[in-house]
Amino acid sequence: MSGPGPEVEAVVATAVEAARAAGAILRARAAAGFAVLAKGVADIVTEVDLECERAIVALLRARHPRHEVLAEEGTAGPANGASAAGRTGWLWIIDPLDGTKNFAHGQTRSAVSIAVAREGEVVAGVVHNPHTDELFVATRGGGAACNGQPIRVSATARLARAMVGSALTYQRVDPGPEGGERATVRRADREQLERLARVLAVAEAVRSSGCCALDLCDVARGRLDGFFEPGLAAWDTAAGALLVTEAGGRVSSLEGAPHDLFGASTLASNGRIHDELLALVPPWGQPPPRC
Repeated sequence: MSGPGPEVEAVVATAVEAARAAGAILRARAAAGFAVLAKGVADIVTEVDLECERAIVALLRARHPRHEVLAEEGTAGPANGASAAGRTGWLWIIDPLDGTKNFAHGQTRSAVSIAVAREGEVVAGVVHNPHTDELFVATRGGGAACNGQPIRVSATARLARAMVGSALTYQRVDPGPEGGERATVRRADREQLERLARVLAVAEAVRSSGCCALDLCDVARGRLDGFFEPGLAAWDTAAGALLVTEAGGRVSSLEGAPHDLFGASTLASNGRIHDELLALVPPWGQPPPRC
């Protein structure tokens, strides 16, 4: 197998350095304290998210000033202010702190996720859990590793023997004609609860950890046999999806279509239980399969 090439090697080196720098900030700020801000009806952001994003973007713009940036907390565009995508085709996709709610509550299930796409295809992915000092790295065609050691998905062949990760999600409630308090109401996503109930009835175990990036890493490493979640963004899945596929797994939408970087749902597995999971997580608006 040939190596990733000097251009990809260069962006991987930057991504690893940036992820470790942001991880150091996470550890330091977890001990020192930080402010938590409302981000939406069912979402929050902390000062640490923003500080990590600034540190990551500053480094990658110093190294790769013509590359585009897409980051969860609002950073977008190339360093020089012009549209670089048409010139270079490179796009950095950054989640500076995945698992913000966990982090805000003093839990250690949070990570930094950085992916790099070229011409619309993710070619490198890095996820760093600073709390456990685990660094996951994948390059397209180059395999996946944790702390430099190759990783592979599990060999579990049946959903009945599988541990599956997912998330407890919320439905957006649009305001009424006159707005008012209804605009701030949140409700449990009943379709997702139904999916969870169907999978729980078949799988050996279902877990919700609150950190999509690490859930995908766990599929890549064989700690989870599968994972699914609706309503995700590119920065949630870009790095982790590449890790899963390079570790021998399979990633699709909940409809079973190939994984779309900007799609709205993700189902990842070791490949062996993928079709069983697909049968239990029908897309929005479709009834569950008849048994």
